Order: sequence, then structure tokens, then C-alpha cells
Amino acid sequence: MRLVRPEDFQPWVGRRVRVDTAPAPVDLLLVRIERMPPIVGADFREPFSILFEGSWLVLLLDATYWFDCGRAGPHPFHVTQLIPQGRTRRYQAIFT
Repeated sequence: MRLVRPEDFQPWVGRRVRVDTAPAPVDLLLVRIERMPPIVGADFREPFSILFEGSWLVLLLDATYWFDCGRAGPHPFHVTQLIPQGRTRRYQAIFT
């Protein structure tokens, strides 16, 4: 299995991505990729996170969803909802 890297998602920054949810898919904006410091003793991948934003009307639970973005997608991402900003919900997927 190939591990995803930040470069796989860079072309998607600023674009809407399709998320497979029930009963119908939703679109989220891929806002940015944040590179994180390396984990001591782990040399298999550079840690990073991806931040998404969506409408206040779209609520994703902290769970794994299929995101149609990046190289060789769609990819299963476990997302966590962050503190909303105004009328926008924010989500983060972390890769270590």
C-alpha cells in the first residue's frame, strides 16, 4: 500500500472535493495542507494535515469518509470537526 504525501494533494488546494456521505455526497473546499515536524524515530512519511471547509448546513461526524481528491484517489480520510468559523464548518485529516 502506498502512503499518501502532501504533494499528492497540493493541486487540490483551493478546489472543492467530493465526499462520499449518505444519503448523498457533499462537497468541501480543500483549504490548505499543513506540514508538521517529523516524528522522532519514524522515517516513513512526512507528517501533515489537510484542512477542509464546508457549509454550516453540512455536518460530518468524526469518522472516516471517502474523499475524491489527490493522486490515485478516492482516499479514505478520518476527519475531525474543528471549531466552526462563523457560518462555516471546518474539518481536519491528520497523516502521521
